Amino acid sequence: MTKKQNTILFIAVGTLVEVFLSILFFLILFIAAAFLTKGKPETLQIVSPICLTAGFVCGIFAYHKLAAWAIIKFKLEDKLDPLIPQKFRKKNKD
Repeated sequence: MTKKQNTILFIAVGTLVEVFLSILFFLILFIAAAFLTKGKPETLQIVSPICLTAGFVCGIFAYHKLAAWAIIKFKLEDKLDPLIPQKFRKKNKD
């Protein structure tokens, strides 16, 4: 496979992982909010959009850290198109 194909595959799998992480964080936050506001459905209606937004933001941060870890751990810098790994490459101190 070429670098461009590897990059497209990495991004496609990463997108699925990010969606899964976002849903997971949203469910965790929503369950916590439901537990903390039990007996008060009006409050839960107000907190639900906050949980949704926070879940997506947490999913994005978790995906970013996970992608950086995977690129470094599995030495994918030379297998991916240079657009992605340049952010994660360590600077040479020459």
